[in-house]
Order: sequence, then structure tokens, then C-alpha cells
Amino acid sequence: MAAIGERLESARATAVSAIKDYAAIMRRAEGPALGDALIQTRAMKDQLEAIFLEGLGRFDRSGEYKADGALDPIGWLRSKCKVSGGEAAERLGMARQLDSLPKTQQAFASGELGYAHVAVLARAAQHVGPAAMQRAEATLLTMAERMDPGQFTGVVRNFEHQVDAQAVLDEANRAHRRRFLHLVERGDGMVKLDGLLDAETCVRLREVRMAVEAAQAARATRTRRFN
Repeated sequence: MAAIGERLESARATAVSAIKDYAAIMRRAEGPALGDALIQTRAMKDQLEAIFLEGLGRFDRSGEYKADGALDPIGWLRSKCKVSGGEAAERLGMARQLDSLPKTQQAFASGELGYAHVAVLARAAQHVGPAAMQRAEATLLTMAERMDPGQFTGVVRNFEHQVDAQAVLDEANRAHRRRFLHLVERGDGMVKLDGLLDAETCVRLREVRMAVEAAQAARATRTRRFN
């Protein structure tokens, strides 16, 4: 085990060094080269997520988290990986489903499939079971290649309805009852958001946020150009 630990640390140090070199070169990239680099950077991020989830699945099955005093993997993730309870639960759920979705796991590990798409497929596997997912896995992956996560969520929900309409309806109703959104106006003119959203509403909120950020970036670019 000590030898494996030493090799992991050596590989990690090499990877960190390579990331620093990559970042330095990317900062000098412009135009189409920068666009291509952004696409590849995103794919590499997803590959790292795939490595993390594969390892998390094995860590979960081993029960090794108990050695650190954690009662369960979610508690360990929150404490050691500094993530929220919701994020920890999502990653653990994905890790537990990926073993039964070999094609999805392979596409994720190669960078062909993004984290958000995998999250959608993993949730579907929890709802309809691995056997139903495996029968439709290849078809769903083909569709994922040409859809953004929001569009793909709709497709997978339709698939779930076909498999077990009542179970999907019950799950949707539970999510709908649990969701809430609080807006608190602060004295400095800012507004604080606090809430619990279902997956579909969350996807829409992310799309709105991306549109706002794009508009802000465009305004900033115009301001720099005229100044």
C-alpha cells in the first residue's frame, strides 16, 4: 500500500505541474485556439470527475471512510472534500450507479460525456433500475452527444415515463413539494437567495445565469472597446 501511495503522490505532483504549464500556455491563447482549449479543458475536467467517481464507488464499498470517524460516505465527503451535503449525495448516488452503466462510464472517462449528462443518467438509473437503463443506454448516449443537459433531461424523463410512469410521477411530486425559494433583500441593495430546487428548475436557473453572465461579459467588452 505504501508503494501505491508513493506512486499516487508522484503522479499527482506530475499532474499538478502539467496543469500549471497548461494554464500558462492557455493564458497566451487567443481566437480559435482559445476556443478549442476551452472545449478540451472542459473535457479534461469531466475526465477528472470520472476518476473521482470511480474511486468514490470503491471507497464507498470498502467502508474505509469509517477509519476517519465518519458515519457514512456523505459525512466523509462533506468533511474531507469540503462539499455540501447535496453535492456529496449527488456524487455518491452517481458513483453507485456507474458500475451498472459501463458504456456511460467509458464515455465519461474518455471525456466524451459531460458531468451533467452523467448526473441525469445516474438519476434515471436510480428511478427505473439498472436493467432498464442498460437496455436503453446506447440509444441515450447517442442522443446525449447532440443535446445540452437541459434538452437531455427532457428526453430521459420521457424515457422514464415509458418505463414506469407512476414512479416518475411520484418522484416529481415529491420534488415539487420539497422545493422552495426565498429572496431576502439586504441593506446594501443586494438580494440573498436561499432555496431547494428540483433538477428541472435548477437547469433552467443555470441557463438564466449563463445568459446573464454572457450579457455582462459582452457589456464589459464594449466598455473596454470604447474607453
